[in-house]
Order: sequence, then structure tokens, then C-alpha cells
Amino acid sequence: MGMDMETKESKKKVAAKPWTQIHGRVVDVKEFRHPGGNILDNFHGMDATTAFEAFHGHSKKATLMLNSLPTLPERPDMPPQPMEHVTAMTEMLASWRARGLYEPRPLASTSYALVVVAAIVSAVVFAPLAPVCCGLLLGTAWAHCGFLQHMGGHRELGKVSLVWQHFFEGLLKGGSASWWRNRHNKHHAKTNVLGEDGDLRTTPFFAWDTTLAKQVPDWSLRTQAFTFLPALGAYVFIFAFTVRKYAVVKQLWHEVALMLAHYAIFITGLFKVGCTLSQALTVYCTAYAFQGVYLGFFFGLSHFAVERLPSTATWLESSMIGTVDWAGSSAFAGYISGFLNVQIEHHMAPQMPMENLRQIRGDCKALAKKFNLPFREMSFVAAVKLMMYGLYKTGRDELALRKSYTAAAAAVLDKLHAD
Repeated sequence: MGMDMETKESKKKVAAKPWTQIHGRVVDVKEFRHPGGNILDNFHGMDATTAFEAFHGHSKKATLMLNSLPTLPERPDMPPQPMEHVTAMTEMLASWRARGLYEPRPLASTSYALVVVAAIVSAVVFAPLAPVCCGLLLGTAWAHCGFLQHMGGHRELGKVSLVWQHFFEGLLKGGSASWWRNRHNKHHAKTNVLGEDGDLRTTPFFAWDTTLAKQVPDWSLRTQAFTFLPALGAYVFIFAFTVRKYAVVKQLWHEVALMLAHYAIFITGLFKVGCTLSQALTVYCTAYAFQGVYLGFFFGLSHFAVERLPSTATWLESSMIGTVDWAGSSAFAGYISGFLNVQIEHHMAPQMPMENLRQIRGDCKALAKKFNLPFREMSFVAAVKLMMYGLYKTGRDELALRKSYTAAAAAVLDKLHAD
């Protein structure tokens, strides 16, 4: 209920402020409809320069579109933000482009993709011999399809990016590329902002902060540190319904066709190699559940346990405060986690090829130091502890608070009864 109220309030603010500031110019966006979705709504009434540069720094078309929008007078009601953050990000993003760090890495990306495809084929071929093990292998490969489509969705591969994303997300994984972009771009635009970052919608099952904990029942708060990982395997089946509904409602028939082709390929493949119906269902369901655990675990390491941010946070603030690096210098950790281990750098430059992110770690640290912002880098073990203890502590503290309220209420009732 509290989240609904916050969302309604946010929509009221959007309606009241149909303008944004980009490159020092207040732009009238009252009649503008973003062709890629409603991401711009997240920046109504505030500066959106870095978001524009991060998402559209490569696009001449986007610049022309921006230049065509009407200019408004300066707005005194724009929330105060450290504009030196904006200037620093403009300079840094331009520096990275000049160094060629946004150029695609086709050899590295294709090699990674071929390994994943080979794992999928192997899991299907040997499925009749060991359905559960092959299901785990297939689930791991599907999780990496998620990482590969992530690259395409962020336009890391140049002109073939969206084709690449549809191949791995639609055909191989059975998902919707458009649904993912709509949700994930909002996550980057408003990282860890309650009511705006959809990845925080884990209630009523889990909560990492005191606000969301109010929406979680006692039984879940008691067990959430222990049930989180297994529940990811069940949660992904809910997402499956949401994704398919989105594609149908939005009439994305090309994506619906890819989903149907996905099922046709895997059903045909599993039965061609000799799987019984029971074995085929075991492989597919095991794989589907395990990909949810794999993806959710690595995403959670980089986000969930750190602070929530106000909607007015700058791009630099949200990147440094809302994300975590772990084993950031390790290429092995990068490929195992789909490069979610260098999450600070990815949020600073979301369209930079993942393989290049380690090259900008020094620059990101320097920016954090310059503006007195945190730069959280830790070991894999420390990141796991941060995430899991965050769940445990949040649940424990909220239960203790509820207990104190109950005791206080009981004391008042006793006093009234005595009087």
C-alpha cells in the first residue's frame, strides 16, 4: 500500500513537471513521447544530462531529436543537485569514448557466446542420461544467455545489438527483449530508488531495508535469509507469466514468435535425443528454476544490501552509492557473473562493452575520491556476507520493532483496564 501511494505521488510530480534539463537547457517534454519507452519520465523536473549521455552518447538521431524540442525559461524549482557531478561525468564519458572503450569486442563476445551455445547443446544431447545434472547445466547456460542479452540490450555490440539480444533472450531463453529493456533501463535511470527501481519490488517475500520490511509478514522476515536463494527458483516462474503477458498486451508478435520457436526447439530437441516426458519436464523445469537462482544471486550481490537513494540523486551518486564491486580485477569472476562483479563501472557507463569495464576502474575510483563518495569493492565472500546478513538483520530489526510496538500497546491496554 505504501509503495502504491509513493508511485501515485511520483506520477503526480511527473504530470506537474513536464520538463527536464539537458546540457544546461530546460527542455519542454510535455508533448514528447520517447520512442524507447517512458524512461524520460524519471527525470521530469530535474537534470537529465548524464542519463542522456549514458544512453544516447552514440546516437546522432537522439541528439537531433533533443535539439528539436522547445526550450523553456530556467526553472527555479529544479531540486538542488551538485552540477559539478554532471560536468565531471560529461568529461569522463567523452574521455572513455575518445580512448575507444565503447568500440565493440566481437571476438571476445562471440567466443563467450559460442561456449554458452555449446553448453546448451550438450545439456540437451545428454539429457536422457542425467536429467537433473543436464538441467543444472542448461540453467547455467540460460543464465549466461541472460548476461549475453544484457550486452545486446545495452547496445554494446553496435548495429547487431538488438538482433543479438533477441537471439539470446527470445529464442534461446524464451523471454522478451522489450520487457527487459523497459524494466532494466529504469533500473539504471533510478538505481535503488524506492517506487522507481522495479528490481526492488521483492515484497511481500523479502526486504533489505526498513521501508520495504513494513510490507513483509512476520513469517517471511523470520526466514528470508534462508529462503531467499531457493525462492529465486520459484520467483522466475512468476516472471515467466509476466513477460509473456507483456509481449501479448504490447502486441510484440515478433517476440511471441521467438518464444514459440524457443519451445518448439527445446521440445523437439529433448524428444529427438530420447527423453521421456518425465525426463524432458525434469530437465526444463530444473533449468528454468536454476537460472533464476543463478541470475538473482549475482544481481543481488551488487545491489540489494546497499543504501536506497532519493529520486534526485545524480548519476554519479547513484552509481557509487547504489552499487558494489566484488573481485573487480578478476576476468574469471567477470565471466562467471556476466560482469556483474564490476557493477559500479557498468552503472557509470552502461553501454560500454563488459570486457572493457575493468579498464575504467581507476577512473571511477578517482571520481569517487574527488567527490567524497563511497567506492565499495570487496571480495566475493564479503559480498555474499553483505547480502545475506543484510536480509537477516533487516528481518531481525523489523521483528524486534513490531514486538516493542505490541508490548507497548499491551501495556497501554493493561493500564486502561486497571483504571
